[in-house]
This record gives sequence, structure tokens and C-alpha cells, in this order.
Amino acid sequence: MPTALLTATIELGAQRPGDGQIPLAPVLHADHTAALVMVIAAFAGAAAALVWALVKLVRGGETLPLVLLAAGVVAANMEPLGDHVGLIVYAPDVPWFDYWLMGRQMPSFIAVGEASYIAFGGYYAYRMLATGRSVGRVVLISAVLVGIPEILVEVGWHHWGIISYYGDNPTRILGVPLYSIVQNSTLLPVLGLVAFLGAEHLRGVQRLWLVIAVPAVTIGYIVGVSWPVYVAIQSSAAAPIAWAAALVTCAASIGGAWAAINYPAVRRLRKAAAGGPAPATSPATATAAA
Repeated sequence: MPTALLTATIELGAQRPGDGQIPLAPVLHADHTAALVMVIAAFAGAAAALVWALVKLVRGGETLPLVLLAAGVVAANMEPLGDHVGLIVYAPDVPWFDYWLMGRQMPSFIAVGEASYIAFGGYYAYRMLATGRSVGRVVLISAVLVGIPEILVEVGWHHWGIISYYGDNPTRILGVPLYSIVQNSTLLPVLGLVAFLGAEHLRGVQRLWLVIAVPAVTIGYIVGVSWPVYVAIQSSAAAPIAWAAALVTCAASIGGAWAAINYPAVRRLRKAAAGGPAPATSPATATAAA
């Protein structure tokens, strides 16, 4: 927009982005060494995920890991949608390649990192649900053994200028919003339930529906539980409103994970594993027990 026209619209009462409306994204400059180490680690993790999925397929004829890896690639390319509404931006100078998607510049490590996360995380969360692991164990692994390292990684990304949760967001802790911490710590049971239902109800080539279902549930869950706080930060709302919306999002995240862990079929399997009457064997439990 020409400067004269912009000035005229402001004089008529229009607000600049970031002035009580949509915040403007900063231009980041990543620490090259830290970013390079992180990118190498992400690609190494993706290579390990691919080898693991192929070994599962060749040795045991198990297709689910490879399907989940493909679903993770698709989900990673839906990331710009969540980043746009969640006010997340990446440094344009992260090493190796990046690409433009939905009008946003995406670094390659997001694609490979999210793909391997969904493959490993979704598969082993599914196994926990299908083999009747206790609620405490699922929570420990999801929120502590996976959630805390992920939070520490994001704090490092923020520190090294790789990523920024921008805007007027009072809920940030060491650069990472509280609701994002809770959201990321509760995602695995939701992914596990989708994989569980896929293993239970889909056969053969039908499993490829998970390539659509997993990304849809992932972005649907993240944006679905987070819309109150996304509306608040996109509107540059006052701190009390942002905090209230963040707490609603945290409660919704925990509620979504709790619902996944207590899905009726999963609850029956957990009861059987604890010594209750054994349910009839299903394809999901047979696969998980193999």
C-alpha cells in the first residue's frame, strides 16, 4: 500500500497491524551453529524413523509405522496453518533448505522433525493404549519423558533466534507460551487413539486413510483446543483476557488427552491388563502384542 494511502487510512481511524489488531512478525536471525546442529539432528531423526519403519515392515509385516511416517509428512505441511493463527515465525536463515507454503517461509527441519515425531510418538502412544498401560504411565511418558524435553528444545530454539512466538503474549515462559507447553504435552494420547482406531477398524490398503486422518486430527486438535487464546493474541487483547483464554486452552488440552486415554475400548483394555475380565481380542490389541 502506498505510504500516502496508508497515512490517509490511519487518519480515518484504521489501525496498523500490531496496534490493537494482528501483531506483526519479527524478522529473526538464527545462531548459525545452534541451528545447524539442530537441523542435522532433525534429519538424523527422520532417517532413523524411516529405517525403523522399513524394518517393522520387512521383519513383521507391520505397515502402521510407515503409514504414520507418511501421515507425519502431510501433517508437517499443514503446520503453516497453525503457525499463522498461533503467531509463530521462524528465522529465514536457518541452514539448509526452506520452502514457501501458505505464504509462509518454512524451514526444512519442521517437515522432517514433525514427520518423525508423529511416526514414533503416534505408534508408541498407540501401543500404550492397545496394551492397557495405566493412566499414570501414559501421562508420565507423554507429559514428562516426551513433553519436558520438547519444551526444553523449544526454549533453546527461542534463545538461539530460530523461532519466535510473537505478539503481545503475556503467557510466555522463557519464550514459550504456557498453553503451547500444555498442548504439546497432551498431544500424544490423541495421536495414539487415532492410530488405535485405525489399527482396529482399517485393513490392508484402508490403512492409508490414516495419511489423511492423522494430519486432520493433529491440526484440528491443536487449533480446536487453542482457538480461545488464538483469538486473544491475534486481537492483541489485554493481559487478563489473554490469560483467561490461555487457561481455557490448557483445560481443553488436558480434557482432550483425558478423553483419549479413557476411550471406552481403551478403558476396557486397561481394566483387563489390571486383572479384570479380558475383552475379546481385536486387531489393534493383537498387533500391539506382537
